[in-house]
Amino acid sequence: MFDMRQAAERVLFLAEKKKLKDIDIVVERNESLELEIQEGKVEKVEQSTSVGLGVRVLDEGRTGLASSERLSSEAIELAFKNACENAKLQDPTEVIMLEAPIEVPDSSLLELHNPKIDELNSDQLMELGFSIEDSVKSSDKRVVSIPYLGVSRGRNESLLLSSKGVSYKQNSNEVAAWCGPLLQDGDSRKSGLKILNRREWDPMAGKRIGVEAVEKAVELLNASPIQSGTMPVVLDEYTAPGFLAMFFRAFSAEAAQRGLSRLKGKLGQKIAVSELNLMDDPHLLGGKRSCFMDSEGFLTKQLPLIENGIFRNFLYHVESARKENKASTGHASRGYTGGIGTSLHNLVCPIGEHSLDQLCALEKKCLLVTELEGQAGCDPVSGDISIGVQGFLIENGSRVQPVDSVTVAGNFFDVLNNICGYGNKYQPELTHLFIPALLIHQMTISG
Repeated sequence: MFDMRQAAERVLFLAEKKKLKDIDIVVERNESLELEIQEGKVEKVEQSTSVGLGVRVLDEGRTGLASSERLSSEAIELAFKNACENAKLQDPTEVIMLEAPIEVPDSSLLELHNPKIDELNSDQLMELGFSIEDSVKSSDKRVVSIPYLGVSRGRNESLLLSSKGVSYKQNSNEVAAWCGPLLQDGDSRKSGLKILNRREWDPMAGKRIGVEAVEKAVELLNASPIQSGTMPVVLDEYTAPGFLAMFFRAFSAEAAQRGLSRLKGKLGQKIAVSELNLMDDPHLLGGKRSCFMDSEGFLTKQLPLIENGIFRNFLYHVESARKENKASTGHASRGYTGGIGTSLHNLVCPIGEHSLDQLCALEKKCLLVTELEGQAGCDPVSGDISIGVQGFLIENGSRVQPVDSVTVAGNFFDVLNNICGYGNKYQPELTHLFIPALLIHQMTISG
């Protein structure tokens, strides 16, 4: 059985033997240890290691893909053979293989890997889980049960090698804990969910996680709908990233070329309030999707998407860029089982000057959204929004009523032109979406 680099080099050897000039290989290895806790016991332990190799062949403009989840000599040769055969079945495209850049920074500079996380054993994870459970049960007598409680650690290794000399390896890891207690007060039952996802190990975090999970449920007990109408909406720093991310496919050049983006033809035009700036930053230290090289071997760089309200750039990979006689922006993404797609790295919206409470107090009356409920009513192409939410009715800066069973509606492209306030912090967990709380001047509320 080969290791990751040996497996990739074996494919390159086979390609050279067959005189194939354009081939690249992605190899991924994932390890995880996960514990589920119930009633003072470890209910479930899952420890897994997976590996996968993906081969991409370019033969006279035709792309052939194949993969294997084994790194034996036979499996590697079969994957190579299948990729070559699959290429013959495809139509020619604009894809080319990129020459290796002169210099690639060491991925360790991105601070994506903490060796201490890899050393965590099941006993340490178990103790954190038990402390979370104890904290929940001692926080409030209205706790009925804890349906969701778990702790995990994970590690990912990825390698990209090509016949053009590209060589890029990146390691990352993380530790996570989640807690979802169920509370009841009379006829009202509410769940709270707290998720910790970081690259630092804090064995004392259990009490804080449990208390915060209970607090989130307590806040929404006896929640009710509010009167339908239009009003300002505040998305907190936890919901704003997910709310906007549902529509970021609009920034993909590939989507625009397929007629699936309303931003097509709007480069250089004003599409948002003048105060809005969005930057894709692949070099953000510790960012969830930070990298120095994309999945085609193109060096990544900071890219402004919206600058003072003006739409500045689409996201390109090699094929979508060549269709417009442009250069890739370094946004190719690929797993070992699939082909090239377009993906953001780390999206950054600068923070503002207001705390969440101050943001809510900017309007006489508003809806503070703290939970989003599904995406089925949201159309990433048209930008139409219809999504269930939970949160609080705010009047004169004070929370007067917890709210649920309401729908917020509008359009993403209208929202961009109605942002009138920014929070002063990001949510603290591992993420690729660095977006603070946002105040939206007006949205439709259906109670």
